[in-house]
Amino acid sequence: MAPLPKNIPLVYYCFAFLIGNFYHGHSQDSIPNYQHEIALNTTYLLADASAYLVYENRFDKKFSAGAGLWYGRYGINSKDFTDGYSDGTRDYEITPFARWYVRGTQRTSFFIQGFATIYGGRYDGISRETTAAGFGVYRRGINNYTNLALGAAIGQEFLLFKKRVSLELVFGLGGDLSGQEYYYDWGISIAQSGINIGYRF
Repeated sequence: MAPLPKNIPLVYYCFAFLIGNFYHGHSQDSIPNYQHEIALNTTYLLADASAYLVYENRFDKKFSAGAGLWYGRYGINSKDFTDGYSDGTRDYEITPFARWYVRGTQRTSFFIQGFATIYGGRYDGISRETTAAGFGVYRRGINNYTNLALGAAIGQEFLLFKKRVSLELVFGLGGDLSGQEYYYDWGISIAQSGINIGYRF
């Protein structure tokens, strides 16, 4: 995901936090609860115009499970492999997760999340191939890769408009369990972070 201009993320997060607190201060009358939710990660949308969709099933007051799906081209690496930043792209992510809502009120809740991510794409590198005669040769070219990662996240959820709409601030990181082809710095390969806006039903 491409970096946003330096001052935009702070303003964006502060605005979301203030909106959430505004609605938290309103009356908490008896409002029906909803088990299912579809959300959009707006940070991905603003950073590189890609869609990251999230489904959540809140089967208990404190626990839920769901999955995220992202498909596109990963930020500054989307054009080609010679942009001077990296030698690969990320083309998709599938992220099942489980959440524990630690504490909160009817309108806002703090949660801890664990997730696994299967992601893949293409990289420009050297790979070993076997010829028809059975000899091993090394070639440089565009190759596909698939990796598996595990991670954890924390976040805050705000329920708005009679609990029909949710606003979530999430920050999470993860690292690869498998896959040797394409790496990010410091062993961090997954960033499940952003601001999610969802519809509950």
